[in-house]
Amino acid sequence: MKKVSSLTIAIPAYNEAGSIENVVAQAISAAKKLVRDFEILVVDDGSTDGTGAIVAKHPEVKLITHTKNQGFSGAIKSCYKNATKKLVFLLPADGQIKAGDCKLFLDKIDSADVVVGYRKHNPESWSRKLNSAVFHALYRTLFGVNLREISTSILWRKKVLDSINITAIPRSALIEPEVVYKAWKAGFRFAEVPVPYYPRTTGKPKGTNPLMILMTIKELLRLWFQQRILSNP
Repeated sequence: MKKVSSLTIAIPAYNEAGSIENVVAQAISAAKKLVRDFEILVVDDGSTDGTGAIVAKHPEVKLITHTKNQGFSGAIKSCYKNATKKLVFLLPADGQIKAGDCKLFLDKIDSADVVVGYRKHNPESWSRKLNSAVFHALYRTLFGVNLREISTSILWRKKVLDSINITAIPRSALIEPEVVYKAWKAGFRFAEVPVPYYPRTTGKPKGTNPLMILMTIKELLRLWFQQRILSNP
C-alpha cells in the first residue's frame, strides 16, 4: 500500500446495537494502522435500539444523528456529505465486511478513483443471493457498468463524490447505483477488489422487505429512464 494522505471510514447504521461496538472499535484500530489523518464517521439513521448511545461513548468518532429514519440512501448520503478526508471508505455496520480489509481497497487506489469490492463468497440465504444476482444483472444491463457488484463496500476519492449531484430519494436503496453510474459515465477510473464476506451474527438484514425491493426496482428504472433515455435523445 502506498502512502495515503487522509481517510474517512464512514459507517451508516440503523438498529445495529448488537454489532456497532465491535465495528467501531475495529474501524478505529484499522485506521490508526493505515493512516495518520483519519476520522471515523457514523451516521445513526434514527435507530431505536441504542445504537447512537453506544457510538457516542467513543470520543474518536464523529456521530451524525438522524432524528427520523431516512433509509439506506438517506444514511449513505449523509456519510458522503459529512466526510472531510480525501478518501472515503464506506463500511457496513453489520460486521459483514471487516474494517481491516480497507487495506485491500487502499492497495488499489493509487491507480483508481473508485475501488469497488465484490464478495469472494456469499454466506447468505439463497433468497438474498437471488435478489443480489437479479439486481446486479439488471443494473449491468440497464447502465452498461461492467462491475461484479456495487453493494458490498466502496472506497472513493472525495473529489469524485463532491462532483456528483445525488438525486436518490432518502427511503430508496438507489444511491449506490446512481453515484457509481454517474462516476462511470464521467470517466473516473474504477478498480475492483475481492473481499472476504462474513455471516451476520446479530440484527436483521435491512434489504429483504418486499416493498423495499419493489421500490428499488422502480427507482432503478426511473434512474435508467432519466439518465439513459432523457439525457440521450
